[in-house]
Amino acid sequence: MRKISKAIDLLKTKYKMVRKQKIYQGKKYKVKYILEENKNSEVLLVLFTSCTAKGQKARYNYMRTVENYDVNKLFILDDFGFDGRGAYYLGKDKDFKIAEDVQGLINSICNKIKPKKEVYIGSSKGAYGALYFALDRKNTYVIAGAPQYMLGNYLNLPGHKEILEYIMGNTCEESIEYLNVLMEKKLEESTKNNTKIFLHYSSEEETYESDLKPLVNELNKLNYDCEFDVMKYNSHAELTNYFPKYIRNCIEEIIKKFNHIDYLVANAGIGGSASKPHEVSMDEWNKVISVNQTGIFLLNK
Repeated sequence: MRKISKAIDLLKTKYKMVRKQKIYQGKKYKVKYILEENKNSEVLLVLFTSCTAKGQKARYNYMRTVENYDVNKLFILDDFGFDGRGAYYLGKDKDFKIAEDVQGLINSICNKIKPKKEVYIGSSKGAYGALYFALDRKNTYVIAGAPQYMLGNYLNLPGHKEILEYIMGNTCEESIEYLNVLMEKKLEESTKNNTKIFLHYSSEEETYESDLKPLVNELNKLNYDCEFDVMKYNSHAELTNYFPKYIRNCIEEIIKKFNHIDYLVANAGIGGSASKPHEVSMDEWNKVISVNQTGIFLLNK
């Protein structure tokens, strides 16, 4: 059943890529994206792509997961890299111009839509991107599934070194360390931007000790507003079995908070006559009571 569901998801994604995909011409790179607008919504979801299997080109993720939400949706494709599977939305040969152009796309869409709530979503590589770009903006939400944190070490593992070389131009220790502290520095620089982070991960999977544990420690040390969803599955690959439901739960929580009233200030009223109480007519009395008391009652109701 899960295979059928994934097949349907893939077909829908390919259809949208053909019909809806656009290209943002940045200062150096062309960034592919799909924008689904809802003019009645003030919420924008920004979704980033995770890594595909070797031999498969990058594709958009979680389209079916969010299809039932009547909000604005921006899907950004990371099809850069030596094999078109992605470069963590960062750059080539240490230029980090891909990141600048992706941020340019996000700024352009936000200037157009003017959302009041921005929600950045991704898993694994996409979670790294969601954090990286959300932290630069103010009052954002992040829904992240098991992102890498010590990125240099992760990309220096077998099967990932080509990505490391693409991003940094080499695989030397200096480049590895540069990427290892990239997210740490971003977190340290962005503590005043009021970012709310929903983080899903497993404490039993292979990247927990190397990436997730130090990320959680850093978030707590810097006093980020976080909610952690900690599970016990054994493999990073199992993330796709659990994260879509977590995305939906978080979106519903965010939308619910956004659509309710925290404070109500009834700052209106009229004055009555300066007459003595026994000289006030019933019409004047009823008018003042109607506006100043009945009006406030109806507003609160």
